Formats: sequence, structure tokens, C-alpha cells
Amino acid sequence: MTKNRKSQSGFTLVELSIVLVIIGLIIGGVLTGRQIMQNAEVTNALNSIQAYQAQFQTYVQNYGALPGDDASAVTRFGNNVSNHGDGSGTLDGSFDSVVVGAETILAWQDLRAAGLVKPQASNIQPTNPFGGIFGFQHGAFSIASNVLCLNNVSGDAAQAIDSRLDDGVSGTGTIQSIQETPVAGTPTTATPGATPTASYVSGQTYTMCIGM
Repeated sequence: MTKNRKSQSGFTLVELSIVLVIIGLIIGGVLTGRQIMQNAEVTNALNSIQAYQAQFQTYVQNYGALPGDDASAVTRFGNNVSNHGDGSGTLDGSFDSVVVGAETILAWQDLRAAGLVKPQASNIQPTNPFGGIFGFQHGAFSIASNVLCLNNVSGDAAQAIDSRLDDGVSGTGTIQSIQETPVAGTPTTATPGATPTASYVSGQTYTMCIGM
């Protein structure tokens, strides 16, 4: 009976401790890896935000017109652009527009034709590190100036970006954000006058707009 009881004995405390330590190291490694990836995405996004803002302003200074709203774009760039804006001084359309002639899409066409933004196969908004896009539009929420927006940003990443560039609060300041709807393919658009979300929540995604 004594031998039988010994043969049925389980793991020792030392063995269990080793297993728990290994599990802890694996979990810690996964979490650390995710944090490293998010930090890299945030850094990439910050660099892109600052670059696109600078390129937009450079175009205005060089040509005296807003990219996308430039009525002289076709004359200026020839076959490098397919259309031009109306020269109203306002960028028409939403940052995530899919209308080919929208000034918010023509903005990227003009920036690429001017050699300020890297060329792409088609004149569309560039992607952001979070699987969404970058886009310009005129005004968002209570921000009255031109804005650069990006969508599909996770709550933690949005908080980090807002804290680095503004006040860290989604509903105030020069960066304002709105939580996107949970329905796939129907993100909430950042329209002028819309109410931004009060705070960032981990596990949710956001559309962020930065005043320029």
C-alpha cells in the first residue's frame, strides 16, 4: 500500500514553482512584446503626424493655396494631378472621403505632385500604423482650423499620442477624439460640431483629429 501511494504522488512544490515561473515568464514576454509593438506604432504615428503637418504648411507657404483646394494645381503640376480644387480657401470633404474628386483626397494628390509626400500607386489617403488612414479636413469637433485626422487608433495608443502632443484628454485641447462605433466598416466621422468622447478607454478604438 505504501509503494502504491508513492507511485501516485503528484508534482512536488519545487516542480510546481518551476512551472509557475515558466508560465509567468511566457506571459510577461507576451505582454512586453505587445507593449513594444504599441510603443513602436505610437512613435511611428507621432513622426507621421509631425511630418504631414509640416508638409501641408510647406505647400501653403510655397504656393499660397491649400493642397487639395489649389485651383492652379493642374496648371502647376500638369499630368501629375487629375483634378483641382475650387480655390475657396476651405478644404471641402471629410478626411476619410472615398469620393475621387473630394478636396480632402486631392490634398494628397497635390502634396505628392509637389514632391512633399512619398508617391503612391493611387491618389488615396496614406495608411496609419493602426490599420486606419491619415486624412486632412477643415475643422472637427470644436476645432475650427484645418485638422489632420487618423482613425482606428486603440484607446491606449490614443491616450499616449494625446499625452505627448496635447493635454491627454480626448474631449479638450488641440487634439480631440471620438470613440468609433462597434459596427465593422462604419467608423464615426469627426465632423465639426460633433461632441468628442470624454475620455479614452482601453479596448476601444478612436478617430483622432489634430488642429494645425
